[in-house]
Amino acid sequence: MTLAFGHQLAATWLELHPEASASQVVEFLEEQSLRARLAAAEVYVATGKTSEEEALALLEYESRSYRDLMRNELSTGALNLPTAGAR
Repeated sequence: MTLAFGHQLAATWLELHPEASASQVVEFLEEQSLRARLAAAEVYVATGKTSEEEALALLEYESRSYRDLMRNELSTGALNLPTAGAR
């Protein structure tokens, strides 16, 4: 679901900004990612699960780990996405 949302977000933004460069698209998506991570940190803190500093550190660690995993999979050509209809 997250991948589909990201794709639709980027596609819609490009429809609204057809002259945008690739770096502008990446910048927009990075801004949206930051907003989502901050909202997640706020939820962690509001539910009393962690402090704000711990929540931000955890989300940053998860983001970097996920990016490392994506980099590895994309560089080897082995992006493991579920097939259509798989759950």
